[in-house]
Amino acid sequence: MNKIFYVLIFISLSGKMAVAQFTPFLPKPTGEYFVGTENLFFTDTTRKEKLTLKWGDKRSLQVKIWYPSDVKGAMENMYLKDYSSTTLWKNYKIFNDDKLFFDSLKSYKTFAFENVPVSKKLEKFPVIIFSPGYYFGLDDFYTAQMENLASHGYFVVSITHPYDQVIANTAEGKVLKIKKYRMTKAYLQWKKVEFMHKKNPDTTNTRQTNRILRAYLRGMKIFDKSLRLWVKDAQFILDTLEKINNFSVSDRLYGRMDLSKVGTLGQSVGGAVSGQLCYVDSRIKAGINLDCFQFGDLYKHEMKKPFMLLQSDSYPLWRIANKIIYTKTNPFYSFHINHSRHFIFSDCSIFPVKINEKMKALIGEGDNNENVKLINEYIINFYNHYLKEAPFKSVHFQTD
Repeated sequence: MNKIFYVLIFISLSGKMAVAQFTPFLPKPTGEYFVGTENLFFTDTTRKEKLTLKWGDKRSLQVKIWYPSDVKGAMENMYLKDYSSTTLWKNYKIFNDDKLFFDSLKSYKTFAFENVPVSKKLEKFPVIIFSPGYYFGLDDFYTAQMENLASHGYFVVSITHPYDQVIANTAEGKVLKIKKYRMTKAYLQWKKVEFMHKKNPDTTNTRQTNRILRAYLRGMKIFDKSLRLWVKDAQFILDTLEKINNFSVSDRLYGRMDLSKVGTLGQSVGGAVSGQLCYVDSRIKAGINLDCFQFGDLYKHEMKKPFMLLQSDSYPLWRIANKIIYTKTNPFYSFHINHSRHFIFSDCSIFPVKINEKMKALIGEGDNNENVKLINEYIINFYNHYLKEAPFKSVHFQTD
């Protein structure tokens, strides 16, 4: 009798756990469209892969696309489905050091579907080119933002930049790992610059603030090199999409992208890539930087394109330097997310796990669900205005 009783309890609890795991932890997209998703792989045969020693190796890129659809699909996209939980656990212990946590994450549904057609409500849809953060950046870790954009009628093209990010898949099923010596050198360069300056300098002292700006530009060469490499990656993807878009092909994605309306978006170093790409490429109409110092050439040039900067509490010196860099950018919008940290701009902030001190150091102590909602509202409002010519919905949408 007791054995039967315990078995029934086990079955009951197991059923409840399964239901909980298959309920999305991600916020429901706020747009009118359902969301489709697909992985693509492209190789730039004109560029040698400089981050490997293999002779003849060319720069190959993994791309994940989210797009608007009119229908739900039969196959729901599972979170992190393209990555093994063992690989995730080995490389992302900063999020959780329990391997079962990553097994659990992979059991959650997203709001996207595989193998669904592009919406027929419009002939073509605007495109957003996205770059994740350096090292910790992973396409699926930004699913909340990507799905929300797609639900509002955007193609979102997320580029994984191999050897600068922890994991990159290949078309052949191989897993490319980050170059750790390069990552370590970049980290040490950043820490050296941070160590040499006060966290709260006198912002009225022009000489002092300019010294901080020059220190970042001069002292963090690895990040700057990565930025320039990633910009070339994004331009190659844009070139490729333009070529395919101009041909009559059967693939449901091509021919439906409006490449006359392209925006850029990125988090961390990807955010700086967004700014640089917006400056150097005339095809880009507007861009957003999610919480990064603006590396590249923008500091010495003006940019007559709309650009937005969203920042957390994490890096006060970045905020000081960015204020100088973007003075010649017009129109420019800057917002600070209160009580937040660097990873608030990723799904990490809403992972289904009890918030401990380690997680607070990554995402901050604010209301993370509300902050994610706010960030998505800023992003949609900005792109709808500059890529779809819609009016700003909020009277609060103004510069700091």
